[in-house]
Order: sequence, then C-alpha cells, then structure tokens
Amino acid sequence: MITEKKLLKNKAIQFILLAGGLYVLWLLLYFFIIKGYTDWDYQLNYNIVSLTQSFLNWFSVPTYIDIESDHVVLFMDGMNFRGIWVGDECNGFKLFSIFSIFIIAFPGNYKKKLWFIPMGLLIVHVANILRVAALVMIGNYYPEFLDFNHLYTFTIFVYGIIFLLWYWFAKKYSNSEQES
Repeated sequence: MITEKKLLKNKAIQFILLAGGLYVLWLLLYFFIIKGYTDWDYQLNYNIVSLTQSFLNWFSVPTYIDIESDHVVLFMDGMNFRGIWVGDECNGFKLFSIFSIFIIAFPGNYKKKLWFIPMGLLIVHVANILRVAALVMIGNYYPEFLDFNHLYTFTIFVYGIIFLLWYWFAKKYSNSEQES
C-alpha cells in the first residue's frame, strides 16, 4: 500500500506538484498583473516582428511593419499580401514560461539552471523569429499553404525545439540524486 508520505517522496509526483503550482502561479501573475498592467506582450510582438524584418532585410527581402490594434503585422514590401500578424498568442511568451517552469521544477543544480534557462529562452525566441520569417515567405509565394504551416509545421518546429532543450537538460544537467 502506498502511503501519502511515500507518494510525496516520489520524484515524479514532486515534479508534477511543483510544476503545476508554478504554472498556476504564472497564470495568476500573467493574467492579473502582466496582461492587465504592462505592455509586455505588445513589446514582445513588436520585437519579434522587428527582428524578423532585420533578418529578412539581411537577405534583401524588403518588408514593412504595420500596427493593427495590439497586433504587429509584417508585410513584404510592394507585394499584394495580407501580412503576418503577430499577437499575444504567437509571441512565445507562454512558451517561455512553460520552458522555464519545466527546467525549474526538474531536479538538478540551480547554478546550471541559471544559465540554461536564459540560453533556452534565447533559442526559443530565435526559433520564433525564423518561424515568422518563413511564414512571411510562405504567405507571399504559397499563400494556400500558410494556414497549414502556421497551425502544424511551425507548431511542431517550435515545440520540438523546446522538447529537445528539455531532453538535453534532463540528460546532461539534471541529477535526480542531487537537489542543489
């Protein structure tokens, strides 16, 4: 028979409880403070579009930015295209939190977590910029494939990167015997 004490000592249960608690705390913080009293989402939307524009301009792909309500839209210059809208659901902010919560809740050395989390967030952000750049190109040249790639291809791409980062941390930097 599994006792309550034994259950709470189980590493998997500890992880689920800590990650779940951190996620609930994050949601409360996000919806009651960040979303209501800051323009963090809008700034992140603009940052992604601005960096995507710089990336595409580096390859001589002319683009321009437009603001539509709380969305930032990236258009290819001179093209008859509806643009790529980046809003709060697409800016990666929630992915940043899920990634960070997983690393924080997973057993391992906190010093390693202190550098791994920012590095992982940067990688996820760059992946999101590449995703938006690809969607701009797909939307301009193959608009019939835009929705499919937005909903499936690039969702798998970004979540795949997050999964690989988690896996890398778990295999290389996590030590379930050590809880420092």
